[in-house]
Amino acid sequence: MAVTFPAGYDTAPCYIVAINEMLVPYVAGMLQIMEKRGFWASDSDYEQGYNAVVALEGCMMATCLTDLIASQDRMYRMMNTAIFGQLYDVTIGPPLVVTPEIAPAVTLDVLDRDSIMGRLDRIAQLVDNAINGTETPLYTYSPSVKALLQSIIDAIGADETDLSSILSELETIALLVA
Repeated sequence: MAVTFPAGYDTAPCYIVAINEMLVPYVAGMLQIMEKRGFWASDSDYEQGYNAVVALEGCMMATCLTDLIASQDRMYRMMNTAIFGQLYDVTIGPPLVVTPEIAPAVTLDVLDRDSIMGRLDRIAQLVDNAINGTETPLYTYSPSVKALLQSIIDAIGADETDLSSILSELETIALLVA
């Protein structure tokens, strides 16, 4: 029974099919039947079918899987660099060597202040220092909004009538909060 090559082959979706490694040679051997001219209804079907089957056999030899894993590793390294600041060194040449190796688990340590997590940490330190007056590794601004508000409360409680100093402190608070 001759088979016609399916129309729309190039536009159909692809699927990853799990085949046990020990069965790959047998499945590839069964696909060799489709490489024979007699399997196909016409010369055009044979040409298209042969090319498709040979490409499928190439994928079965893990070339596609290797490419997918390498692509996933590149994406992981890109995100790890952007989010945490981990830098990788790539040595090109057979084989490609990337150091450090991808760790099985990632810590939340900020490795670079210009990474996303580093920038968020800087913002958190700035806000904590400016609002609460907490001394952080990066910021030691004084007086804080909390200290300025406390001095205004103390001045009002002591019946100080110097409104210019109170207004000056309120302006400072408005600048810090804005």
